[in-house]
Amino acid sequence: MYGHKAYPYPQIVTNEEWEVYETTDRDPSPRTDNLNRKMYVPLDRECNKCGVNHSKYIRRHELGHAKWSPKTIGKLRPGVRQDAIEVLEEVRINYLLAKYGLPVDEYIECEDMFNMKFMDIIYNKSIADVILFGIASQAYVRDTYMQQTEQANAIEKIIYAVVDNANDISPLRKAELSFAINQIKGFANKITYSRAGQNPSYRKVQKLAKDLSEILDMFTELPEPYKEPTPQPGEGEESDEESESDETVNGDVNDLERRMREKLLEDMSYMSGRGVGYWGKMTIHEPPLTVNLQARLKGSRAYRPMDYGYNPKYINRYCIDKKIFKQKQNVKGGTILIDASGSMRFNGDDILEIMNMLPAVNIAMYNGYTSDGDLRIIAKNGKRVDDNYLDKHSGGGNVVDGPALEWLATMPARRIWVSDMKVFGGSGDTAGANLLRDCYNICTKNKIINLKDIEEVKEYALKLNQVL
Repeated sequence: MYGHKAYPYPQIVTNEEWEVYETTDRDPSPRTDNLNRKMYVPLDRECNKCGVNHSKYIRRHELGHAKWSPKTIGKLRPGVRQDAIEVLEEVRINYLLAKYGLPVDEYIECEDMFNMKFMDIIYNKSIADVILFGIASQAYVRDTYMQQTEQANAIEKIIYAVVDNANDISPLRKAELSFAINQIKGFANKITYSRAGQNPSYRKVQKLAKDLSEILDMFTELPEPYKEPTPQPGEGEESDEESESDETVNGDVNDLERRMREKLLEDMSYMSGRGVGYWGKMTIHEPPLTVNLQARLKGSRAYRPMDYGYNPKYINRYCIDKKIFKQKQNVKGGTILIDASGSMRFNGDDILEIMNMLPAVNIAMYNGYTSDGDLRIIAKNGKRVDDNYLDKHSGGGNVVDGPALEWLATMPARRIWVSDMKVFGGSGDTAGANLLRDCYNICTKNKIINLKDIEEVKEYALKLNQVL
C-alpha cells in the first residue's frame, strides 16, 4: 500500500461536487474551503519515520469540516479574534468525529516533531500562542467523548514538566503556563459540554470565541530571556557599618518579597473562570493634612548609643556594653500603601496607630466601587489627616490595585503594600490572572514588599526599631 494515494470523498458527506488537492512542501497547510468546495490535504499513507498514518487523521478532520463547518466563519463580532474562532472550531469538529465513530486519536505529525514544536512555542512565543496551540490540539476518543487522546495529553505533560523542572524559565512564566493549561482544558470542555447529548453548534463557537479573545489579548507579550537571579544586598545597605537591626530588616525584606511573589504566582496559576479582568479608573485625592507629627518625628530615636564616636554622651553605659558614644541615626522614610477594601477588616484607629509609629513615612489608602477607585494620601512630610477622615473612606472593593501599586512605585523607598493580595479589577470587582501578573511585575521591578494586615505592619515597625 505504500506509494498509493488515498483520496477523501467530501462529496459523499455533502452531496456536492468537490475538488481535492494534495498539499505540497510549498503549500503544506491542510484546509477546507466550504464556500468554493475545495479541500487541500496530504494524500500519502503511513509515515516513513514513525509508521503512524498521520495523513488519515488529517483527511478525517477535514472531512469533518466539510460536513459540519459553515461555508465561512461569518462576520467577526467586535473584540472577537479569527484565530480564536478557528481553534474552537477545531475542537468542535474533533468532538463530533469522535461521537460518530471517527476519532482523531493519533498524532497528526510525528510525536517528536509535535513535542519540539510545542517546546519552541513555550520558550519563544506568547502565552496566547501556547493557549491557541493547546486548544487546537485537543481531541477525544470514541465512546468516551471527554477522554483526551495522547496528543492532547502531551500538551499537559509538557507544560507541567517545564513548570516543575525547568531552570531557564522565570517563575512568572511558569505561573502563566499553569494558567494556560487551565484555559486549554477549560475551553475544550466548554465546547464539548452539552445537555441531553446535543451536538455543539457553530454558534456556541462564536459565543465562546469572545471570551477566549479577551484572554488572548491579555497575554500577547513574548517571554524575556531569564537567568537565575543572584542575591543582592538589601535596599538601604551602605557599608560595613550597617547595624544589626538593619541586617535583620534586610533579611525580613527578602523573606517578605519572596512570600509575596509566591502568593501572587500561586493565585495566578490556579485562576479559574474567564481569567481576565480590567483595572478601574483611579483618582488621587490629597485631603488636608491637619495633624502635625513633627513632634513625634523629632522625638523618635534619631540617636543611638554606639561603642565608637566622638561624643561620649552615655557614660553610664560603660560598665554595661561600653556604648557610650552618641551616634546620629537617620530616620528613614518610605511609603506605605494600604488596601482599604472591605476584605481587610481594619478601622481608622489601626491606621492612626501606624501613622504615629512611623511619622516619617508617607501613607496612602485605596479602594473602589464598580469601575472607579480612589487613592487618598493620608500622611506626608510629618503631617496626617484628622481622626475622622479614615473610617469614612474604608470598605468597598479593590478595583484599582494595579494603578495604586504603580503610584507606590514612584514613591520613596521602602515601599510597603498592606494587602491580603485578593486582587480585583473594575467591571464589578472582577478577578483575573492578568491582574495578578500586573501586580507581580510592578512589585518585583520596584522592590515592593507585602504585609498582609495592620498587625503585621505594627510588628514590622517595632522590629525596624523605627529606622524605617
